[in-house]
Amino acid sequence: MRYRSDNVDRLRFLQIPKTAGSTFSRILRNQYKGENRFRFIGDNIEDRKRFSSLTEKEKLSITLFTGHAPVVSGVKEADEAQKITILRDPVSRVKSFCQYVSVGKSSYLLDKFPPESFNLDDFLYSNNSELTNLQSRMLINYERNGSELVIGTLSPEEIKAKALDNLFNKITCYGLQEYFDESLIHFSSMLGWRSPHYENMNKKNKRRLLKFENHHIDRIVELNLIDIEFYKAARERFLCIIESDEQLKKKIEAFKRTQKLASPIIKIYGGTGRYVKKKYRLVFGEDEKL
Repeated sequence: MRYRSDNVDRLRFLQIPKTAGSTFSRILRNQYKGENRFRFIGDNIEDRKRFSSLTEKEKLSITLFTGHAPVVSGVKEADEAQKITILRDPVSRVKSFCQYVSVGKSSYLLDKFPPESFNLDDFLYSNNSELTNLQSRMLINYERNGSELVIGTLSPEEIKAKALDNLFNKITCYGLQEYFDESLIHFSSMLGWRSPHYENMNKKNKRRLLKFENHHIDRIVELNLIDIEFYKAARERFLCIIESDEQLKKKIEAFKRTQKLASPIIKIYGGTGRYVKKKYRLVFGEDEKL
């Protein structure tokens, strides 16, 4: 167990619900294998209590913070760590959240919206706080305590501006789910990660997929006007970062080539990094740098 007196080596993944998914969580676990982690569960009061109950040695040993908490979590060690996050197209994120709830995976909504009687229209008009501008709100400061919001006095333009300011200035680097491979290589370059090859963990059951009609999409857009503008600006900046760095673009191209071959290796053998390189060369006889 390693102990730290500062936050230089610490990383916090600010996980916004239904943005990154289980695939990225597994990548993080592999990158920080053997390191101690602390996971936020989305209840700020309970999270702070759990962290406070740790011994000083236990607190100092934590390298990776993950889970759902706003940009200012109230846990000093997490708030001072390097931060990364992943954003997602707001309409796509809410559709994924609706799907998640509809199959009974959200424990706090299971009683109110059981899968056997789930109604999409009812849910979209339920005033659930996770349906509305969640990404920009979490990048300001959002606490789920019933449906209370700590940013209720801000105008839409102020919410967008403050969220973008925090994203650009308080987050070490961020990615976009729609540009997943590009995001991984951006993180790797910034944080010195090993090759982040992966197996896609999110395989949907097509028989249980919700059908979204035009009026459902219109409602989602109505609920996420701030997030849509926020995401548009974040996406534009992200793509500018990628396009302006020729070396990074070459790394991304190489990663995309090798990922197609590395994914089945991970599925069969498990592991990432050096282990995947070894199996890659064993199976394909290639020596291209992964």
